[in-house]
Amino acid sequence: MSVTKLNKDLEHLNMQAAEVIKVESSAWDSIAGMKAQKEIIEKKILLPLTNKKLAKKHGVTLPKALLLFGPPGTGKTSFTKGIAGKLGWSLVEISPSELVTEGLHFEAQQLKQIFSQLNGLKNIVVFIDEFEELAINAEKATKAERMLSNEMLKQIPQFRKNEQVLLVCATNHIHHLNSALLRPGRFDFILPIGPLDKEAASAVISIYLEKINHNTIDLELVAEKAKNFTPADIESVIAQVAQSAFEKELSSKHDYKVSTQDILKYLSIQKPTINKEDMELFQKQIKEYGRCASGCIYCFTGEGQNKSCNKEVEKLNSNTRI
Repeated sequence: MSVTKLNKDLEHLNMQAAEVIKVESSAWDSIAGMKAQKEIIEKKILLPLTNKKLAKKHGVTLPKALLLFGPPGTGKTSFTKGIAGKLGWSLVEISPSELVTEGLHFEAQQLKQIFSQLNGLKNIVVFIDEFEELAINAEKATKAERMLSNEMLKQIPQFRKNEQVLLVCATNHIHHLNSALLRPGRFDFILPIGPLDKEAASAVISIYLEKINHNTIDLELVAEKAKNFTPADIESVIAQVAQSAFEKELSSKHDYKVSTQDILKYLSIQKPTINKEDMELFQKQIKEYGRCASGCIYCFTGEGQNKSCNKEVEKLNSNTRI
């Protein structure tokens, strides 16, 4: 379905809180690094959804809902766009802030209407960012927020009945979510999306280096210094480096090529989005909430994923490719 047609359908359905996001087919390949997360998503989500008959033949449950959690700027939205692009499906984003308050019952009713109407469409990825706004822990919630959270508890199981749609939710504050939503049965996978390790930082920096005029860069050294930065942090660093190079050449009238030291300078200036306390909290949340399959704890602790997680897709891997 084209973006234009889907937008018209949403307008016809009077869904102001839902918007179609244009996604390029190359969005998945443009995600640099994050090897472990990409492997899980490719095996557990993309392969089954692009090989449904074979998945059913081997008893592989088709994924219906995915929750991404982690600090801001780590790429949760990029992952969602990548999934939609790889599947060739339309991406519809539901904005919690656009759910207009008109009395205690209105937001929950509007959410119910949106899910009901989207559930009638095919080949779409539905994305809810800042998911905690719709699913806050009951102990912290107002009466209106509890009604929204209860409605989400009702709607996700209904949404899961449609094999033509995939729900992806993202949150920076997983510890604020209604714990009932985190139990097996709502989300198939709960995946941490965190800051970059050295390998991922190198991959991200390499992409940005293609866009600037530079000498030979000591990528290993630069990537080591960029560990635990977010993609957004690195984008900011490279933007500053590029601006500086532009100004220096404009002033000197001579070709200026960015050096390793230029990048290291701005890396040292850039304040990382994720501080030590944020990182410690994130590592704790990975162990407490992460799940890559029902009943299977998914943890990034430097040891990689549990090998038993792959049993259900081994036959798919030997017979198919994305």
